Amino acid sequence: MLRKVIVFLLVLFFPVLSQAQLQKVMVEKGESFVDSLVDHYISREEATLVAGALERYVNLHNVREGFQYFIDWENGIPVRLEIPYDVGVIYDVDLRTLDVMEKKGKVEIEKRVFVGVLKEGDSVFYSIYEKTGDTKLAYQFVSIFKHRIDFHTWTRPGDYYAFICEHLRDEFGNEKYGRILVAKYVGKKVKAEAVYYKGAYYDSKGYPLKGAFLASPIGVDSWLRAPLRYKRISSGYSWHRLHPILGIVRPHLGVDYAAPMGTPVKSVADGVVIYKGWYGGYGRLIKIKHKGGIVTQYAHLSRYAKGIKVGSRVRKGQVIGYVGMSGLATGPHLDFRIKVNGRFVNPLRFLARHSRVRVRRVVKRRLKGKALEYVKAQLDRLDERVALLMK
Repeated sequence: MLRKVIVFLLVLFFPVLSQAQLQKVMVEKGESFVDSLVDHYISREEATLVAGALERYVNLHNVREGFQYFIDWENGIPVRLEIPYDVGVIYDVDLRTLDVMEKKGKVEIEKRVFVGVLKEGDSVFYSIYEKTGDTKLAYQFVSIFKHRIDFHTWTRPGDYYAFICEHLRDEFGNEKYGRILVAKYVGKKVKAEAVYYKGAYYDSKGYPLKGAFLASPIGVDSWLRAPLRYKRISSGYSWHRLHPILGIVRPHLGVDYAAPMGTPVKSVADGVVIYKGWYGGYGRLIKIKHKGGIVTQYAHLSRYAKGIKVGSRVRKGQVIGYVGMSGLATGPHLDFRIKVNGRFVNPLRFLARHSRVRVRRVVKRRLKGKALEYVKAQLDRLDERVALLMK
């Protein structure tokens, strides 16, 4: 109420200023965006209409204490809103017509370097989140290497990662991390590097980081999106395992990924669903046939993904079901198995080898000449920064 009075007095006694005046507004504690507009001489009815017009462009649930915007006054009447919503993105709202127009603002881009060493019990995702405070950046890093590294099973304490990324900041103080430009992971079991070039990531030999298989059926965008430490493998591939429920020794020709109930499970490669249903102790099971006599199976699911049925064609990375504990299971996990020409093989060894098998149409895009020189130069630059930071 006090602010309304102040605005009214400014308009009344300083009409020259009110002719074309941008007023900076800050959303206060406990206020919604509509409340803030009403508190600045805009009727609740009009404020509600403005919010409705903005819903297509702005998530108003994200408008909290400290959010800033501007009101454009002409002759004592609010005629326009200027809303800097994201880094470099400004929305103009004409209060007379409720038209919304997007504008681009000035953005400063700088490069930042991050280096981290995994500690006991850490995941790569958790370590990057802890260092940067940004889950999207952590997800971006592990997604870059989804065809090269199984971050659930191949990482060890003492492994290190490094990357150079963009940091964006606009004239209103909004900031965020942008694209990862160069990245590498150096571990006891696996090494990989990536450089962004013209819309894709390439390794030091100029090959795209796209393989025929994903390195894991549990996607980093589901299990690891939250900043948590996690159990890697609850049970491995073995010919002699004591069954936790039956109490007898028998082969376990798969790998159990312990994961929270409902975690999305993804097909590791393109294929066709050949079985979907209850399968004894496996509970809810899906089998997918791939090229080359390869069949993958996913057991103990809590439910199936919508649209999955026998005969369905699935894409690599497509969600086919969700982690559960159906059948004979002591807790939520995915029992993942692979058959090659009718015989079970160790899934971890298979994916370690085949996730790096390059798709033929992709190999044709191998970088050469100056493009390859650029990739190598970026990796050398990252190595130099790592050497300085790890002294």
